[in-house]
Amino acid sequence: MNLLRRRNNTAPTGGGSPANARQGGRRGKGLRRLISAFLLLSVLAAFTRPGRRLTRAVARRLDARVECFTEPGSSTYARFFAPIFGRLYDRVAEDVIAELTSRRRAHGGLVVDLGCGPGDLVAELSRRLKETRITGIDLSPSMLLWAGRHATADGRVKFIVGDAGDLPFNDASVDLVVSTLSMHHWSYAAEVFAEIDRVLRPGGVALIYDLGLLAFTPEEMAGIATEAGLEPADIVRERAHGGIVSSFFIRYTLEGIE
Repeated sequence: MNLLRRRNNTAPTGGGSPANARQGGRRGKGLRRLISAFLLLSVLAAFTRPGRRLTRAVARRLDARVECFTEPGSSTYARFFAPIFGRLYDRVAEDVIAELTSRRRAHGGLVVDLGCGPGDLVAELSRRLKETRITGIDLSPSMLLWAGRHATADGRVKFIVGDAGDLPFNDASVDLVVSTLSMHHWSYAAEVFAEIDRVLRPGGVALIYDLGLLAFTPEEMAGIATEAGLEPADIVRERAHGGIVSSFFIRYTLEGIE
């Protein structure tokens, strides 16, 4: 089954040295091994609760060893890793559109992608939501060099360097917050959820997707919600739907307070 989707992977201007190219190749092999390990661990984790705990710990350790947020790692991520999740981005885009449509916010609303990386999801949303403002935010300037390819001259689609724990948006100003493969990098997840809750408009929603092996357990999430000033039930945890790739992911939903 073809799980890859062809995308525009034209490199941003600036070039690179042969040494960087060799290093990027080594990182590319490392990322391939990481994906294989995640898939194997996902299968092993299905059998026992201790096995799931051990598998989650190993997966987090593996993820921490792969640094992709500066060059040449960000180039490797943008060229190889991000396209693998094209099917996931399709599903997430469908979820975003469904939420905005049901809330009557698809026209003129503001969507924020936390940890947007090279901007693949923002690009997909921009193609489908012609009248929605979309802002991608990421802590990595080198990732945003890639993402900048998708920015529009009129500012409808833009990218900014920023910290998810200190969002550069006014209170109750965002209609939908989305994030994919970023949450497990949040050092202080409670601060991020508190910020998401602050910026969401009444009736807005946050959709946070992360790889199941790296995602917080229900017990961890309950503690994070409490620390963020929320009730544990405010953050709904469920398995993502929409195909083989999506099935490896967990989705967290947080509603804006009416």
